[in-house]
Amino acid sequence: MKITAMLAAALATASIGAYAAGTYDSYDAFYTVQAGAMFSEPIKQEAGVVYSQPGDEGAHIELHTTFSGRVIRIQVAPDHITVNDRTYRFTRATKFPHEPIGNIYPDTANVFMAKQADNRRPVLCVEGHGSGSGEADRYQQIFLLVDPFGRKPTFLHLPALLSSCRAIVEMEGGQLAFPKNSYLFDEAQNARIGLLVSYFTFERGQFKQTNKEIRLFFASPENPFKFSRQDELRQSAP
Repeated sequence: MKITAMLAAALATASIGAYAAGTYDSYDAFYTVQAGAMFSEPIKQEAGVVYSQPGDEGAHIELHTTFSGRVIRIQVAPDHITVNDRTYRFTRATKFPHEPIGNIYPDTANVFMAKQADNRRPVLCVEGHGSGSGEADRYQQIFLLVDPFGRKPTFLHLPALLSSCRAIVEMEGGQLAFPKNSYLFDEAQNARIGLLVSYFTFERGQFKQTNKEIRLFFASPENPFKFSRQDELRQSAP
């Protein structure tokens, strides 16, 4: 279905005051207020501290935390993450279709953890930026590790566009969902004026789309870093 006139009208009729009430300038801020958001703050690390040893494939960062009463040691390198001496290489993750897997700069990495709940195993997520130019800052590598201490953990590579670990939500029954974002265009299909946030799950070895979607509108075309939700825009418009 075309976005066209409805989107244009919504953007045109919204006053400056309407934007003030429900405008975001951070995707992390937007994602963390969504219902069921899994992650808020990453594991603390020493800013700017990276390690390298002879034979290592590049530098890495080291994190230490306590998780469910046990001490956890985590290393993040350009092409893998190690959790208590158990290594997960990024290229071995189950890849979301048409999403390229790349290395990350360890000093840009954030690692999040969530404890086991009634209907869900423990979860770890790592995100970070890699090399690139142009609009590369809109993408980051995101890897989700479900049951990292279990016998058969699930290691997934998630969609990268304007997303993060904070975008992952827990749905009914402990099921995890994450967004695949795509741009919305104006009627002439020339300018990007918004973002369609479509949520997926991973079930029985396959990525499956849910019926959960959110539409975001950019405050100005081609600038995705200031935006409003469609429902919030409608509520605050005169």
